[in-house]
Amino acid sequence: MILQDKKGLLLYRTDRLGERDWRYDSCYKLIFTPYGKSLYQTSRSDIQIEEDQFFIFNPKFEHKQIQVTKEKFLVEIEPNLLNEIASQLGVPGTDMEFASTAFKNPLLLQWVSFTKNFLTMNENMTIGMQKLFIESSLIQLTTLMLQYAPGSQLEELPHSLYSPNINRVLDALKQSYQQDWSLDDMATIAGMNKFPFSHAFKRETGLSAYSWLQLFRLLKSQHFLTKTNRSIISIALDVGFKNVSSYNTLFLKIYGRTPSEFRLLYRRNS
Repeated sequence: MILQDKKGLLLYRTDRLGERDWRYDSCYKLIFTPYGKSLYQTSRSDIQIEEDQFFIFNPKFEHKQIQVTKEKFLVEIEPNLLNEIASQLGVPGTDMEFASTAFKNPLLLQWVSFTKNFLTMNENMTIGMQKLFIESSLIQLTTLMLQYAPGSQLEELPHSLYSPNINRVLDALKQSYQQDWSLDDMATIAGMNKFPFSHAFKRETGLSAYSWLQLFRLLKSQHFLTKTNRSIISIALDVGFKNVSSYNTLFLKIYGRTPSEFRLLYRRNS
């Protein structure tokens, strides 16, 4: 099933799940994988999206579908809609970039569950109902993406609806993200053994505990890059990276540009 209007597209299908041609779309594209893993190829690296994870391709990010497991759920959102909703929410800047990482979020999962059930139960919708549903769905999803999907629009990673053990750890990491955390430290706060904690954290957030912390540090650094003239090395060390090389490497992986290039771009667009 495909629903489409001038602001975006919603696709839900169980066929054509194998290798496809390269795409170079002008829209934001959210991919959700409900069963097993999906594989995509990009010019930077291969991307694996695991069960119940989301991945957002930014506009003009060339990519190629290699394999999707069982079913495909995809939403395309035009940049003008995202910028319009961002303005209404008070999110500064335009043409936000989402982080090139797979993630999980309970509220986005709820949105997908409702949307899939509605589409399944209303396969013969009238044109009028299709129009109303796609308009409201795109606005809802865009709002959730801006609030909960990691990217340039956030200064930290929000969390909600995770288990109490994981939330305790996330609160501690946010309060002391510059600290040199170990997995043992995090597991102690969660009141769990190290390996069960590691599995639980990845299952709930879609990221390993260390990857979550590094991504949080990167997002915190964005404020200093765009709002101050501080050096890249001082920003990297102050937000908790051990050296500027590891900071630059992660930044390049997440956004496809260096911190210096990010600084110039977002100052120009602000």
